Amino acid sequence: MGPLNKVRVGTRGSKLALAQARPMIDFLRGQGIEIEWKEFTTSGDKWLAGPLDERGGSGFFTKELETALLERDVDLLIHSLKDVALDRPKGIVPACFPLREDPRDILVLRHDAPALEDGPMIGTSAVRRERMLGAAFPKMRFTWIRGNVPTRVHRVREGVLRDEPLHGTVLAASGLNRLELDLSGLILRPLEPHELLPAPGQGCLLAETREDFPELIEALMSYEDPVSRRCVLLERAVLRGIGGGCQQPLGAWAIPLGRGRFRLEAAFAAEDGIRKGSAEGQADEDLAGAVLTQMGFPCA
Repeated sequence: MGPLNKVRVGTRGSKLALAQARPMIDFLRGQGIEIEWKEFTTSGDKWLAGPLDERGGSGFFTKELETALLERDVDLLIHSLKDVALDRPKGIVPACFPLREDPRDILVLRHDAPALEDGPMIGTSAVRRERMLGAAFPKMRFTWIRGNVPTRVHRVREGVLRDEPLHGTVLAASGLNRLELDLSGLILRPLEPHELLPAPGQGCLLAETREDFPELIEALMSYEDPVSRRCVLLERAVLRGIGGGCQQPLGAWAIPLGRGRFRLEAAFAAEDGIRKGSAEGQADEDLAGAVLTQMGFPCA
């Protein structure tokens, strides 16, 4: 295996995608590897006419990148894991799961927003967020919103969306931390697990390469965080168990307890109510299976 001299990296072109990829790219550069960075606009970036849930399918933010990787236009993809479909194209393999950021969601609110118990209008395009927050705060109202993180923050500052008042939106804490936006004048209200469980894999990145590029996998070995990998794979095992893609209204959070044990919590926002499950144990299929059984999903 010869020396690794150059890597062509592919990411989405959003400010968040660029910000979250930069530390891994700096790590590779620190090993003396030349980096060529290519930015892509995906079908999910182009679709702004409504919630993605309405379109069906999955991989809206990754398909164009996957094609470029398989066609050898790039060598490494860096994604937000929660956007990555469960079934990966043949020939693409994980290269690295870095240390996970805070997986929670955060309410970003105007200072004049009503109390959560009094029915603020919240912009979100995620069924998971709408149904679970609606269960936790029954008077809360919702309207769909699309666009990147800075765009959504700007809409909240304006306070109006499609001629309706807009009091806030829901964003991933990890994205806000990575972007370091000016949020002065706004209220940031973290949402705890009993109020809103994060999407499976939220806060974690996934780097992928081709299976015939072991040199790159080796170069990223010391950037991998094994505990983060086990947590997010547990969460995605629950997602697989309900037979869903990345747009499913599922929240899942695996919390490391030490000595190889984890607590796994999940909630599925069905139309007739929230199905919940939780269990503790080793990071394996039995733990995910126990949670799925509690939620009323049959285990294969």
